[in-house]
Amino acid sequence: MRNFIMVALMVLFPINGVALAIEENIFEIETEGSYKMVAGSSVELTKRVALFTAKRKAADLAGRYLSRKYLIETYELNRDEIYSLAAREIQSEILAEKWETVGKTSTYRLRIRSKIQASDFVKAEIEDSKQEKKELKESYNEEMEQHVSTEIDPGRDIAKAYRLMREKKWRIMMIYLNHLEKKYPNWDSIYMAKAISHYILHEPVFMKKSLSQACRLGNQMACDDIKNLKGLDEHDFD
Repeated sequence: MRNFIMVALMVLFPINGVALAIEENIFEIETEGSYKMVAGSSVELTKRVALFTAKRKAADLAGRYLSRKYLIETYELNRDEIYSLAAREIQSEILAEKWETVGKTSTYRLRIRSKIQASDFVKAEIEDSKQEKKELKESYNEEMEQHVSTEIDPGRDIAKAYRLMREKKWRIMMIYLNHLEKKYPNWDSIYMAKAISHYILHEPVFMKKSLSQACRLGNQMACDDIKNLKGLDEHDFD
């Protein structure tokens, strides 16, 4: 197959764009990630979440094309959990990184180059199935407590939240996300997941609050949802 190069532009935080090269169905993608460090958070956690954010963007982009070519499944209800786990499999290198400090808030930003192929998604499916079987063995008390590991693994941690959503365990999911929020403060993905859960549970006030928190953390989708979803305007959190 003849090699070719395609360039795609995306809006990512304050990113300039995404460079993408495709060779024999192996994607080479440049993305950026960031995380606002809060008091008490470790530098390692800050860097790991920012790195995962960048790798997840790469997984989203590659997955869109691989699925169209039927090299991976066109995931529906389990898309977010598979893509989050696939991001863990991606090989990447850091091209640039920096810290920005405004007042008492420090933000870590990085740009990475990743190589992604269909096998990364296949490995994610296997891992997802493995974790699901493991969770089925949990007792009622263990399920309700939703223990969160101290290991810094944002991909696996957020994938579990999406898995609980797919299994329609929404109340348990909220308990888990509350624990996850303490582990990863200032992570917009947690608030986006919360917003969906609040919607399902018919809690528009808390739905908008979660969207507002995600928007303040730079999640453009959350900002657009607040603007475009009608019926939320009556709830003011400013």
